[in-house]
Amino acid sequence: MSESRRGLLKKTLGGAALLVAAGAVPVALRRTKLRQPPKGRPLQFFSPAEYSIWAAVADRVLAREATAATMEGDGAAQAALRGERRPAAPSPSEIDVAGKADAFLAPLPESDAKDLKQLLALFDNALFSFVMGGPARPFTQMDAAEQDAHLKSWQTSRLAIRRTGFQAMKRLCCALYFSDPLTYASVGYPGPPVELVKTVLESHR
Repeated sequence: MSESRRGLLKKTLGGAALLVAAGAVPVALRRTKLRQPPKGRPLQFFSPAEYSIWAAVADRVLAREATAATMEGDGAAQAALRGERRPAAPSPSEIDVAGKADAFLAPLPESDAKDLKQLLALFDNALFSFVMGGPARPFTQMDAAEQDAHLKSWQTSRLAIRRTGFQAMKRLCCALYFSDPLTYASVGYPGPPVELVKTVLESHR
């Protein structure tokens, strides 16, 4: 199993205790705002609630990352000087980042899968949000500004489990989003060098 699928591990005893506590919270008390995955794509790893949490995270993480990649950098400046306009970046839901994460995470070993699922439960836990100084609502029930503040609090937290969890979710969301061909035009990427790939393949025949 690759290291990228093993990144979400318990980092401290405090973090382990938080994950256990999250797993013990009754589902009825989480009240996750559910989203429906695209039809014809059954979930392999996530529950409907976990899919919905990941989709909500992707929306906010990529609202900033996709815009920055589209509007900033030398490539964007050069395109502007040429009078070219890049197409708008597709939304995370159009790419179905949560569905891609579901497929990517499906091979996780049982122990790692349990850790991640407990982390998502903690992330969307209204009581934990309130204790940490945020709204007494699940992440999926917050407005966009509250969600951004919630993500920021995890990113800068003194608790290693929160910082690690944030980084893992952000990095995987970005990797899955920007690897989709639908995003290429918005960031000025022409796509893989097809002719070079063909040449390399033919040289190894």
